[in-house]
Amino acid sequence: MMKFASMRAAIAALAIGVAVATGGAAPVAAQTLPPPVIMIVDIQGVQQGSKAFKNIQAQMQTHRQSFQKEIGDQEAQLRNAEQELQRQRTILSPEAFGQKQREFQERVNNVQRNAQSRRRQLEEGFNEAMQQVQRQLLQVVGKLAEERGATIVLPKTLVVLVDKRFDASDEALKRLDAAITQVSVKLPAKK
Repeated sequence: MMKFASMRAAIAALAIGVAVATGGAAPVAAQTLPPPVIMIVDIQGVQQGSKAFKNIQAQMQTHRQSFQKEIGDQEAQLRNAEQELQRQRTILSPEAFGQKQREFQERVNNVQRNAQSRRRQLEEGFNEAMQQVQRQLLQVVGKLAEERGATIVLPKTLVVLVDKRFDASDEALKRLDAAITQVSVKLPAKK
């Protein structure tokens, strides 16, 4: 029992010695770092307030309307085909009706697959266009940080309270709008 107590004391003494020995080195290294200069940017707000984002939204609305019309037309054709199938139920043999019903279900499945494919196309087109805006915003924020001598740039969503002098969101929006106002939303080919 005595051996363990003296061993614990020796380990504790060693730990204190290491802490004291390295404790003197840490403040010297910290003293060589410049004081942090913080800049805050409302990334989401700047993106959503930008002319490029509004342009993307307008294009997406046009694409969505076209998509909805296309799917609406296909659904109307399916409703008509279903009504015709129900009328033929009494005059067709059970085998023939079953075959027609399977063919109709295959058409329904094709329309559903087409709708999913179109939704993916819309999503991919939107994401690609937004990536262009995000890349440009990153360049704008980097230039602003360099000009202001900022060593730390934080998104506004991570900050609870901040002095408005640290917030560069308005300037970032002005510069983003000056750099990019339109982004073409390109939908990938149908798969």
